[in-house]
Amino acid sequence: MTDDVFRDVFSQAVRARNAAGMTYSQMEARTWDVGGKEESRSAGWWNNMANYHMDTPPAPKYIPGIAEVLNMSERQVKELIAEQWYGVRPDDRLPRRLRTLVATARRVARVDLVLLNDVARALGDKHSAEAEVEELKEASVAAQQDI
Repeated sequence: MTDDVFRDVFSQAVRARNAAGMTYSQMEARTWDVGGKEESRSAGWWNNMANYHMDTPPAPKYIPGIAEVLNMSERQVKELIAEQWYGVRPDDRLPRRLRTLVATARRVARVDLVLLNDVARALGDKHSAEAEVEELKEASVAAQQDI
């Protein structure tokens, strides 16, 4: 998975918190305060999350401490994780049948999006033409039966 596939909203939130004055060591200490040793995240982990694309999202047990560090609700942290690692947003209104297509389109280079759009439009036009032919056939059959 590349940075082009999904937005790095979780990483952006970590960078924003760091830019606001909280060091990665302070982030580690805050998660330690919330979850103890077993549920804390190290300064190195926070640095990696802020500065590199990580393939693995944080496990659910770390969410309370992360929420405390980022100064947001656990739900908001889960939404950031869902968007960054899984490409899902709470406001998505995309029909389930189109989600795979959109996930594929997200991996296409920007210059090729025009071509992808043209192919999709051509397929849509083909479907519309086929539907119109079927309607004309049905109308013709009905007209012949009336004779």
